[in-house]
Amino acid sequence: MTVVRAPASSANLGPGFDVLGLAIDRYVYASDEGEGELCWEGHIAREAFRRAGGAGDIWFSFDFPPERGMGFSAAARAAGAALACAQRDDPTWKLQRHAYHIVSELEGHGDNAAPSVYGGIHVVTGDSCHRLAAQFPGEVLLWVPRDVTTSTDRNRRSLDRTVSREDAVFNLGRLGLLIAALYEQNIDLLHHATGDRLHQPARFEEQPLSAMAYEAALKAGAAAAWLSGSGPTIGIVAHPGRSASIMAALPAEGDVLAVTTDLAGTIEMDETTPLA
Repeated sequence: MTVVRAPASSANLGPGFDVLGLAIDRYVYASDEGEGELCWEGHIAREAFRRAGGAGDIWFSFDFPPERGMGFSAAARAAGAALACAQRDDPTWKLQRHAYHIVSELEGHGDNAAPSVYGGIHVVTGDSCHRLAAQFPGEVLLWVPRDVTTSTDRNRRSLDRTVSREDAVFNLGRLGLLIAALYEQNIDLLHHATGDRLHQPARFEEQPLSAMAYEAALKAGAAAAWLSGSGPTIGIVAHPGRSASIMAALPAEGDVLAVTTDLAGTIEMDETTPLA
């Protein structure tokens, strides 16, 4: 039996709209021999599996919810494509390269595809991506509402097609500061560095509960917070030892996940693979 896993991701990270993505240690799994639910015709993992040359049936399971801004579709497609590569005994580097090509093509953008396939934090520029040799300082949390979902495609249509120069400069400055904060491990820069004017204000208008969680996290002393992908999940960075007080301040309509950065990306699993 062949089993692969692909991590969830949190895209944008505030100012990095369609540019930044972070892989997190929650996963989807695909197998070719009865682990999970048999994928029906048209399932996104099955479509990626077929496009990558996979043969036979594909089973699928996951440990994080879809339609919550955690890169579910990218991870599902990565797992499907990677399963086909693993059936051919492709080495990890080849498996990931092929999966990234397929996932980014199917997704239409790579900010979830790159971290889900390669792990870590990625900067995406058009057809290419670059993994940062840096991680978030502090403790990363995700507040995930139980009964609210979003459609990325529908959500994108609500955004303005043009932005002002002032707003573009605002985000460029925060993006540069965010990269500096990551490399310098300067947690005190993160609050300023994760500001955004390109997508979060419009999306928060349509997702008031997420806006409430975002404000509650910052008011409770979070080092940073952002709308994960198109929402409704909120990403949060806490100073070491302060996670509990921030979690207590968040809206009760959601669950809080303490997560770490996945560094492996999409891989074929074996007996040495650490459990999530």
